[in-house]
Amino acid sequence: MSFNAVWPVGSLYGQPTAGHNGPREWCDMLRNTTQSWGWLSRGLHWAVVLLAVIQIPLGFWLVDVYEVYKETYTDDTMVMRLSMVHNTIGFLVLIIVLIRLPWRLANPSPDLPSTLVSYKRFLARLTHIFLYALMIIYPLSGWSALSAYEFEFPIFFFGWDNVPGIVPSVPEGEMFDYPFFAEIHRSLWRIGGVILALHATAALWHQYVAKDGILRRMWKGSVSG
Repeated sequence: MSFNAVWPVGSLYGQPTAGHNGPREWCDMLRNTTQSWGWLSRGLHWAVVLLAVIQIPLGFWLVDVYEVYKETYTDDTMVMRLSMVHNTIGFLVLIIVLIRLPWRLANPSPDLPSTLVSYKRFLARLTHIFLYALMIIYPLSGWSALSAYEFEFPIFFFGWDNVPGIVPSVPEGEMFDYPFFAEIHRSLWRIGGVILALHATAALWHQYVAKDGILRRMWKGSVSG
């Protein structure tokens, strides 16, 4: 056995050896092509899916816990713990989409199947636009609601409980108060729930009815990957 078979000396000098990818190849794997999604797009997509799966039931749980807390206003431990997780996930989604959107604009998107009729192509593009808008406006509306709250309530990002507000704190009843932004947050949840359901249904339809590899491409990178 040669020394180079044990230690890939060539790779130290920018010459990839068998079984080793060079920096350019790794970079190419990150990027999208007209046939496949790159690692970064897929990773960010499934990260948002995971966060949404956690955030949706957590939001309902937080509302229930807060309603119980309002009856006595005594022990707020559970409210604060759930708020920390809820806030943090919201900020993570916002950060991810602010990375994902420019990456999406700077990269090609894989072509839709040629068998897909025009109106379904239009609906697919429209759904993606709405999803991106939702992932930006939804966390911003929650951040704004907490910022506008007239009493002291922490805004969390992991262990940091003093995240600055993005709108002024105003007494309830004034313009742009807490209920104003909270209602936007609730309305976006209803709209977003419908859009997410359509998106998930379409993905499953592509996988099990059309069998055109759309869902597999977002999971594996390409239809045949």
